[in-house]
Amino acid sequence: MLENLQQMVILATVGHEQNFTRAAERLAISKSQVSKQIRLLEERLGCQLVQRSTRTVALTDIGLQYAEYGQQLLDTVNEAEALVAGYRNEIKGVLRIGIAQSFGNVNITSVLAEFQKLHPELELEVSLFDHRPNLLEEGFDCWVAIHEHPPEGMVARRLANCHFTVVASPEYLANHGTPQVPGDLRQHNCITYQSRERKYVNWEFTRDGVHQSIRARGNYRIDNAPAVLDAAKSGLGIAYLATYLITNEIESGSLVPLLPEWKADLELPIYAVYPRRKYLAPKVRSFIDFMAERMSIPPYKTQPPVTF
Repeated sequence: MLENLQQMVILATVGHEQNFTRAAERLAISKSQVSKQIRLLEERLGCQLVQRSTRTVALTDIGLQYAEYGQQLLDTVNEAEALVAGYRNEIKGVLRIGIAQSFGNVNITSVLAEFQKLHPELELEVSLFDHRPNLLEEGFDCWVAIHEHPPEGMVARRLANCHFTVVASPEYLANHGTPQVPGDLRQHNCITYQSRERKYVNWEFTRDGVHQSIRARGNYRIDNAPAVLDAAKSGLGIAYLATYLITNEIESGSLVPLLPEWKADLELPIYAVYPRRKYLAPKVRSFIDFMAERMSIPPYKTQPPVTF
């Protein structure tokens, strides 16, 4: 029976990693042991569970279904460990964090270093990306997300609000003029963020209760916020950017804020998103509390957890 449980866990890990070597590293066993246990499991069950290729492996349909039970075993073990760790208030082990790429590049490195100094027994695994992840399938303990709609079934704690403003380089303004009202943007080249999941082409503004929405048009569209910033600094056009990205550029004068009498209406929440657990591991709770504390300064305001 114990060998059967071990094989189920190994299969679930292989399915998650889609690679024998990474699965072996995650389980702290040899690659040959992973391969052997998968082979023995397939022989015992009498069916193929894994499709192998030269670079990756993938589970068959029945392998995926069988691996779900192995994942349930892992989830049960993790909850049991979290229960005991919570009782002992231990902050140790591996903390796997996903972070919105643009926010992580600019804001997170020094904060994570400070957090790790407080908890030297904790190992951090950090991934920066812009896609909307499946936390359970991808194995993340927490996702720091800048997103209007966190995943359903997760718990999301608002850490801060992300504000926006319109900017351009002095070079661009010297060559093309400075817009005075939002409607002037129709005559300018606008750099827009556009990805498979989200696009921001309707730029909205408010002044004295008057609302205006401008359809931004231009010859440069990209799916990465730092790249939008680089394009604006290079003089390619006007950009509608998160304020956390451009603090240094505005102070140095490499970017100029535009339409000072108009407020950019876009405001995105920054969430700490994590799977709903009966027992939340102290390492996860401690990280979220730490992030909330660091981001609870003006103009940010923390909010109570909400469930989606």
